[in-house]
Amino acid sequence: MKLRWIGQSGYILEDNTTEIIIDPYLSDIVNKVANRPRLVPPPIQPEDIYPDYVICTHDHLDHIDPETIERMNKDTVCFIAPSSCKERLSALGCKNIKTIDAGEQISAGKFQITAVFAYHSVDAIGIIAEQDSIKLYFSGDTLYHEKLEELKESGITVMFVCINGKLGNMNADEAAKLTKIINPLVGVPTHYGMFASNTEDPEKYTSQIDNGFIMDFNKEYTISELLRGE
Repeated sequence: MKLRWIGQSGYILEDNTTEIIIDPYLSDIVNKVANRPRLVPPPIQPEDIYPDYVICTHDHLDHIDPETIERMNKDTVCFIAPSSCKERLSALGCKNIKTIDAGEQISAGKFQITAVFAYHSVDAIGIIAEQDSIKLYFSGDTLYHEKLEELKESGITVMFVCINGKLGNMNADEAAKLTKIINPLVGVPTHYGMFASNTEDPEKYTSQIDNGFIMDFNKEYTISELLRGE
């Protein structure tokens, strides 16, 4: 299993048979709409990606990016998102859409995808991607909420948690608190470094926990490397 951070809350997750992209933001549409330019260039062009599945955690421009989706080859992609996003994805020309709301599960190749609670400014989910004994929790966008603490019963291997503390997201202190409660083998900060007005120093998170790891932008890691902190 390999994982690559492509910026904001975007990740490419793959094994030998299946490629999943989570929340790909590969355009500059937020700059066009809200005058917030990217701090890093897109690591890959939408025309050059051929995932089996795209998971969108909620309907904000940096999670359902219309310019990215419109430029993708959508004929073979299955889009997975909350039911509140189905109309939006359909309007963007997505043909194969599967909805998943908190508490529901869906198979994606050899991965089992579980939608979990998120507390955001719009309807949103986090996800757990599970294969064999590995469980990866992606918080998506969420404020801190006691209901998130229930994930401590899930046996999370690695958690990827938002830290920016603005626009409906928990801050680094809250993310560290949640990480200590959930107690994964590794905690990885995410949702920072994309917009100057909405970012955070990831070390504010990792300095508070014993098992933190900061992923390099657009670098591919195996899960074993993440667990070893390499």
